[in-house]
Amino acid sequence: MDIARVGLLASALVAFAPQDPAKSPAAQLLEQAEAAAAKGQYGRAIALYKQLARDFAQSPEGAIGERRSQKNAFLGWDWLGRTGPSANRVDVVVMGEGFRVDQMSDYDTLAKMVPREFPRTEVFEEYAAYLNFVRAAIVSEDDGVDGSGRDYSTALGAMGSGGIQGQVTVQRDAVHRMLTELPEHDGFAIVLVKNGLLGTGGNGVAAVGGRDPKTLIHEWGHAFANLMDEYSANTGHRVDVRGGPNVSFVEDEKRVPWAHWLAEHVSGIGVHEGANGRAQGAWKPTNNCIMDVGQEFCPVCREAIVLQIHRLVDPIDEATPDAHATVDSAIVLSAKTPLREQKPLTFRVKTLRPKSHPLQATWFVVRDDPGRPTIVPARTPDRLARGPLPRLDGKPRQDGKANGGVDAFVFEQEDYEPGLWRVVVRVQDSTRVRGDRTPWVLKDDAMLLVTERSWWIRIDP
Repeated sequence: MDIARVGLLASALVAFAPQDPAKSPAAQLLEQAEAAAAKGQYGRAIALYKQLARDFAQSPEGAIGERRSQKNAFLGWDWLGRTGPSANRVDVVVMGEGFRVDQMSDYDTLAKMVPREFPRTEVFEEYAAYLNFVRAAIVSEDDGVDGSGRDYSTALGAMGSGGIQGQVTVQRDAVHRMLTELPEHDGFAIVLVKNGLLGTGGNGVAAVGGRDPKTLIHEWGHAFANLMDEYSANTGHRVDVRGGPNVSFVEDEKRVPWAHWLAEHVSGIGVHEGANGRAQGAWKPTNNCIMDVGQEFCPVCREAIVLQIHRLVDPIDEATPDAHATVDSAIVLSAKTPLREQKPLTFRVKTLRPKSHPLQATWFVVRDDPGRPTIVPARTPDRLARGPLPRLDGKPRQDGKANGGVDAFVFEQEDYEPGLWRVVVRVQDSTRVRGDRTPWVLKDDAMLLVTERSWWIRIDP
C-alpha cells in the first residue's frame, strides 16, 4: 500500500477514532501518529505527521509533524525492554541509519537483537535490572554510506571513518538531535547502520555496521564508559594520545589508571605494551579483553562500566514514606503520648537487585541539629556531582541484605529521648559477585556505589 493510500486510510481512522475532549485535535493527531510509529506502522505514521503539518501548521504539534514528515526523520519510539522508570535506569537507545521506509521492518528485527545480546556479557547480565532498551524509529531517504565519492541522503550521515578497515561512523550531532525527540534519555545511543562495516564509538554514540555481537558490545564500551581500544594493530584512525580507564601512555605501574588493581596484586592484571592501535608507546592492563580480542570485559574495563552505571542509576528505587528534603518535613511526635498509644514508624526502601549478589542496607538513628544543611536529594541526574556522602556518627541500628529488593526499619518512640532525630538508611553495592574472589570495583572515590535516604523525627517534650 503506497503512502498516499495510507494517508486516506489514516484520515478516515482519525475521523472515527474516539476523541479525548481534554486534548486538542492537534494533540490527539500527534498521539495517534506516535502510536502508529510505536507499533511499527511507519507508512501510517508518516501520513498522520503530514496531515498534522498541513492541518495544524501554526501549532507546536504542527511543527513536530512538519519535522517528522521529512525524508530523513525521527518517527517515534517504543520499548525494546523496560525494567523501571527512565529517571533511574540507563536508557540504551537503539537507532537505525540508512533504512528507507520500506526497509524499516528489517531495522525492527535488527533492533530486537540488542537487548538479547547485552546479557550475554557478564557485566550487563549482572546489572540487567539497571538497564532499559528503547527503539527509536528513524527513516532515511537512501540506504548508503558516504565515501568513495558517493554522497547519500540519510538521517544520521553515515560515512566511512577513514580507517584502513573502512569502519563506519555517523554524525554524532545528528544522533544527539534525534535523542531530543525522546521524552527522556541519558545521552547514549547505539546506531545500527545498514550497509556499514565494523563500527566506531565515542561521545555517547556507538555506530555499528553488520550484525556482529562482539562489535556491538565493544563499541558500546567506547560510547558508554569511555573505554579505549586495547588492540595494537594499526587501523589508520589513531591520532590522539589521550588516556582512558584502560589505556595509558606511560608505563609506570604507579601512574597507570589501574594502579589500584596492581596494588592489590589481582591475578591477570599487569602493564602490557600494545594498545590504542599502536604496537609501542601505549599500555593496557590485560591481553584478554573485549576491547581487544577477548570475549568479555577485563576487570579494569568492567570496573569502569559498573561505576558508569551507578553514576546514572541510584541503587534505591523507592522510599516509603517519601524521604525528607529538609528538617521542615520532620515527623512530629510527643513524649506525652501514653506508651500504649504510641505507634511505631516503619520506613522502607526498595532497592535494585543485581543478578547474583545482594545490596547491603544499613540503618542509623542519629541525634541531629536543626541547622544541619539540606541532605542529598533523593535523585540527581548525575550522581558523580553529588560527591562522597558524609560520615555518620554512631553505631548502625540494623544491618540487612536487601535480598528481596525491600528492606525496612521500625522506629520505636519509647527508645528515644525528646529531641531531633534522623533515621538514615545507606545502601551499598559491594560488587562482590558470586564466584569472584575480588570485588568488581576496587576504587570508588565518589562513593557511587553508596546511596542514602533520610527522615527527620522530632519528639517534643
